[in-house]
Amino acid sequence: MELSDFVGKPCKSRVAFEFIPKKRIKLDLEEIAKRLKEKEVFVEIETPFLLILRMQVPITLFQTGKILIKETNMEKDARKIAEKLVKIMG
Repeated sequence: MELSDFVGKPCKSRVAFEFIPKKRIKLDLEEIAKRLKEKEVFVEIETPFLLILRMQVPITLFQTGKILIKETNMEKDARKIAEKLVKIMG
């Protein structure tokens, strides 16, 4: 999976930037949480439907693959964080 597999756009409801997968996917969040913790990413909340992470800013990763980068609506900044997250996810 690469960030080019996602469509990025500013979130309409808050100061955030979202990346939505171009194709329908279902992530194994338990496995992803394990990988993130191994790479010392702080997993604040872990459920079967979403992970709330902290990598410079709060991030919500949904089971559907949607990535919500909070506290920024600057595409350049959000893209850097999302690329790093996708790389760790594998």
